[in-house]
Amino acid sequence: CRCGSGGRCWIRCSRAAMAEEGVVVQDDGAAQETAVSTLAGEKRPREEIRREDYPSKNAYKKALKDRRRLETKRVRQAERKKEKALQKEQKKEERLKEKETLTPEELEEKKKLRLEFIADRRSKQEERQRKLKEASESSTICVIDLEFGDLMTESERKSLAHQLMYCYSSNLKSEKPCRILLSGLDGSIAESVHALSGFDNWPVGKEKGSYLDALSGRKEDLVYLSADSENVVREFDPSKVYIIGGLVDRNRHKGVCQRKAEGQGIATARLPIQDHVKLQTSAVLTVNQVFDIFLKFRESKDWGKTLKSVIPSRKLSSK
Repeated sequence: CRCGSGGRCWIRCSRAAMAEEGVVVQDDGAAQETAVSTLAGEKRPREEIRREDYPSKNAYKKALKDRRRLETKRVRQAERKKEKALQKEQKKEERLKEKETLTPEELEEKKKLRLEFIADRRSKQEERQRKLKEASESSTICVIDLEFGDLMTESERKSLAHQLMYCYSSNLKSEKPCRILLSGLDGSIAESVHALSGFDNWPVGKEKGSYLDALSGRKEDLVYLSADSENVVREFDPSKVYIIGGLVDRNRHKGVCQRKAEGQGIATARLPIQDHVKLQTSAVLTVNQVFDIFLKFRESKDWGKTLKSVIPSRKLSSK
């Protein structure tokens, strides 16, 4: 912590830092209708969080806590950015001073190491491009349904955007990558996702409309993965298109994916989690965890091994 107390007063000190930067935080957590100054000097409207939008007092407090954490994060990011810029200048000065003291032979050796580093980096970039091409040409499609933006708060939408980033990264590293289709990429959720660094260059399908429009000729092949389904996935059929609901809601909107699929006449299925592992919490997983299960099972064909490698150990029962 900035006051040297070992982090015990992080709330007080983070609020003090925010106050210095012009970010307004009310002690009672009430929503402000006025604009809040961001660190870049721009005006950003503060999201309104109302008690009546949440089913319980704990869920409401959780949303307020998430927003305060997000505002604190912006302050810390700006501070880290300043520190990195300063460190960069310091390193540059050190390199120039070191260069003046080196002999011609030592300079030649450093140049050789530099060229080897560049060649290694180029090789890794080529491998990455090969993986990207393999994923974009894969016949197996996994849809992530992003049509739930209005059901989430700003912090929840940002959390979902980062989960999508983890999905993209896992797909690049997978032995059997799939083709990702992001449907419903519009409105508030689109703003959060497009804010991700490099998102515009991702070789994934991006649709503003519904997956029903993007895959209009394959409705009978669609399978919506839902924890509330009575059907159980035993194998991932390569001829099917599996849909993951893109929703981060702290379990407020129970059964929303199942009801949506039923209303659209789409088949549903749940992962066989309870059949292979024992949980001490709910079976609700994040979007990237479900996606990782989809990828890893296609590689190993072993549900027990797959689930234990993806589900956090804190959720698994030791009995």
